[in-house]
Amino acid sequence: MNISSRYFSMPVQQGLADTLPLWRRLIFDRLFGLLAILCVPVYITSVYLCIVSNLWSMALFDTVAYGVLLYILLVKSLSERYKYITGCLLAYGIGFAFLITIGPTGAGFFWLFVFPPLTAILLGKKANIIAQALNGFCLLTVGVAYSSGVLQWPITEGYSTFIWFVVSINFIVTNAMVTLSTSFLLGKLTRSLEATLASRHATVMGLAKLAEYRDNETGAHLIRMQHYSNMLASQRQLDADTPEELTDNFIQDITLSSILHDIGKVGISDAILLKPGRLTPEEFEQIKAHPSIGATVLESLRTYAPQCNFIQMGRDIAGGHHEKWDGSGYPKGLRGEAIPLSARIVALVDVYDALTSPRCYKRPFSHPEAVSMISAGKGAHFDPKLVESFIAINEQFEQLSKASLGELQQDAVDELNFCTQSQQNFLKEG
Repeated sequence: MNISSRYFSMPVQQGLADTLPLWRRLIFDRLFGLLAILCVPVYITSVYLCIVSNLWSMALFDTVAYGVLLYILLVKSLSERYKYITGCLLAYGIGFAFLITIGPTGAGFFWLFVFPPLTAILLGKKANIIAQALNGFCLLTVGVAYSSGVLQWPITEGYSTFIWFVVSINFIVTNAMVTLSTSFLLGKLTRSLEATLASRHATVMGLAKLAEYRDNETGAHLIRMQHYSNMLASQRQLDADTPEELTDNFIQDITLSSILHDIGKVGISDAILLKPGRLTPEEFEQIKAHPSIGATVLESLRTYAPQCNFIQMGRDIAGGHHEKWDGSGYPKGLRGEAIPLSARIVALVDVYDALTSPRCYKRPFSHPEAVSMISAGKGAHFDPKLVESFIAINEQFEQLSKASLGELQQDAVDELNFCTQSQQNFLKEG
């Protein structure tokens, strides 16, 4: 059964476009965070030497530069791209300032050398080309200013304009070699990462569909679970008291791992799983084993990939999505925050999808009815904070539910019309 491209185009934070920014953010935070710590004694020493040497402009520049470094590290409201651009230009500005003030004997060449590779890592290949062009402009400008006598550097006895340009050419060539190598390796890493993420997503989707196909479900349920989990986790992250574990990485993992919630159904007999009606109490007791089965299966996979976060989260979700906030759920009767956050999120969205989807033994509940039922379960079945987050964005749930189920109903109508037309054609030919 096909789901239209409009439905699939709804944003789900999963894939290379979301993973690379996380890596870049990690590199930026660690690199510039370490720089801020190491630069404390460097800053103090540099300012002292500048003052002793009567280089007040350089002392002021050092102070501004260190202030900018702390600003991009500590101000959380800044966009990631703004931070990266500012950080790269800070390295460039420090190098340029050192060359103008102190000349080739200072650390200017070092900072300029770092500038293009850093730009390639944080901003990409096109920005890296601009960075190399800026380096060339800097060296040419400083060289011309030195040869015309505009710049007077201390401790440059025997130094000439010819030496400057020879050093500059060698600098540009070696810097280009390092930067191009960095860009090439990043390109290879990106393609490898893209293939790995695609394989991971395909593998997890395949595992989830094994259970869904046996349960007479459609792939649309899995897609909706991904979207619902992403939406609810993202909304909860906006709260002032958001759980510490609810990071961007968490949201990315739950978007994928949520579809593993019913993987344990592969261990339930077809007679029960495919029964066209309500289960007896005895049959329901048997189907209640599927969370434990799913958790056991996924835990066994962690033997081969112990550091794989999405498998660990999948285990938590599979084993805990039928637990209830008040401890009355199954299989372990966990209560409150003892239930993994990922399982609490999937528990709510799974109930919403079950309520609003048609079943052979019930009509689909309307969105207002589903919202009312989930609200009634606040503090009993569901995490109260998650219910509040759900209520805040329930209109988005309604839009996605209608879009998905409406398309499925249209597919069913189209299939029925096709069968009717085929039958009529067969009778005419007969």
